[in-house]
Amino acid sequence: MTSFLDRIYNFSPAIVQNLMVTGYGLKMYRREYGRKFREKLDEFEKTQWYSESELRDYQAERLRALLEHCYENIPYYRRVMDDLKLTPRDFKGLDDLQKIPILTREDVKKNFRQLIARNYKPSDLILGRTSGTTGSPLEFYWDRQACVVKNVVDWRQKGWGGIHFGDKMAFALGRVVVPTKQRKPPFWRINLAMRHLYLSSLHMSKDNLKAYLDKLAKFAPVALEGYPSTMHLLAHYLRGQKLKFLVKAVFTSSEALFPKQREMIEDAFECKVFDFYGMAERVIFATECSEHTGHHINMDYGITEFIKDDSQESSNGGFARIVATGLHNYAMPLIRYQTSDLSEPRKGKCPCGRNFPLMDDVTTRVEDLILTRDGRYISSQILSHPFKPIKNIIESQVIQEDIDRLHIKIVREKQYNDDDTKALLEGLAIRVGPEMKFDIEFVDSVPRTAAGKVKFVISKVTAGDQIKL
Repeated sequence: MTSFLDRIYNFSPAIVQNLMVTGYGLKMYRREYGRKFREKLDEFEKTQWYSESELRDYQAERLRALLEHCYENIPYYRRVMDDLKLTPRDFKGLDDLQKIPILTREDVKKNFRQLIARNYKPSDLILGRTSGTTGSPLEFYWDRQACVVKNVVDWRQKGWGGIHFGDKMAFALGRVVVPTKQRKPPFWRINLAMRHLYLSSLHMSKDNLKAYLDKLAKFAPVALEGYPSTMHLLAHYLRGQKLKFLVKAVFTSSEALFPKQREMIEDAFECKVFDFYGMAERVIFATECSEHTGHHINMDYGITEFIKDDSQESSNGGFARIVATGLHNYAMPLIRYQTSDLSEPRKGKCPCGRNFPLMDDVTTRVEDLILTRDGRYISSQILSHPFKPIKNIIESQVIQEDIDRLHIKIVREKQYNDDDTKALLEGLAIRVGPEMKFDIEFVDSVPRTAAGKVKFVISKVTAGDQIKL
């Protein structure tokens, strides 16, 4: 939704907001589902059972077609290949992909316009962006096919958990579906078009969680999806009340899922947790199957490499940086895109029989929860949203010093100004409430963890295992 529609939405009664959410759902259905979705899902139901050689042949064929498109229509890649005296004919197999240099976030920012396909009309481009939790979000364009394929791989995994498109589902993610100032239920909105219930992750306090569970009981979803920290809060509450809420599966993503969280969620909802890892850049999608032996790298979605700091591919194990190539986004292809995440391939095959290779859990930011004075727990993913539209932040960190004070460290671009600060504080206040005070500190750098990562949220209030529900 645009900011204008957001303002209309925020001032509308709940019944109108439900209609607007449903209208948005219909728009997404027309764009990303329907016949093309069903056809591609049928195709991917078959490719998941391909042999290793068939999967590599599939990747090689898709890669050749993509590189031909890039050479003819993407100015950046035409220049790169010409400088290296390469043409698409020089890429005869997957090993030849390494002839293309690694693409960094800075490369994308610097060459943004040159990475857009010349044979696409502006109306064919769908703007996307990363979460921007450690700095300015990275923007890029998708085409419709990339969106369809992303949904296909997502729903294929849901099928692994016994869930099918059209089943009732409840989601607890980061979108502000209920105005923060609202103090009474309903803390949810419904997309009637897709039978989806969207739970506000911003109102989950001890006093409100009963209302959430009552609504879930009435809605009767087949499955749940949310951030691990949010699903853990609901499970923690159920345990405290000595209750269970039965669903077929719980799907988690976007945060590190800790073993203790998984155990509590599976106990409270009496089902298995299916964690998955994807990126807004649409270059990699890794999903858990019913065997839960690791994350399957979906080879029909993209090509994944694990690169050590010396730019050598990791073949002997150990954590390495994920470098990935999406095979389906022709609007703005990202080839050998260097992510900020680390993982390592797992040896051996999964008992499920699929030949998608396995990778270990992704080492990413281990976050804390922010606790507000009115008892709400706010996850790091939710706090990341106010940073998304601000392009002049290089890195950032949020530290909760006290129950009513957040200390925000910002590494800023030269263009950063007071309007950026104002927009950031307004966005944060929407999520944590007007009682919270903010201290802004401009710094030269944000400290790294031992793994070289930035811990986006540090709470001295919820440090350790002090959640009390």
